[in-house]
Amino acid sequence: MNFDNILERRIVKNGLHSLVLEISADEYKEDYEEYNDDYASNILERHLQYRGDDGRPTNIQIDYDYKNNIVRIFADIHYLGNDHTTYRM
Repeated sequence: MNFDNILERRIVKNGLHSLVLEISADEYKEDYEEYNDDYASNILERHLQYRGDDGRPTNIQIDYDYKNNIVRIFADIHYLGNDHTTYRM
């Protein structure tokens, strides 16, 4: 997956970052056959690692927008009190 093709949006409220990643469904399907939260977690962790972001994601969910052919991954990202995150692949 080309992480340069992922659009990222964030909203910060009371120190909590809510993140949305948008990926072309065609690009998503090059690596994954179905839409599930485990795959979304893997993509999100790899995206954060690619960006050098040591936030810790929680509440990860995936949604496929059939009309626009877009996959969206939603998560909360926590930073306060973090040690450096070690990623697993």
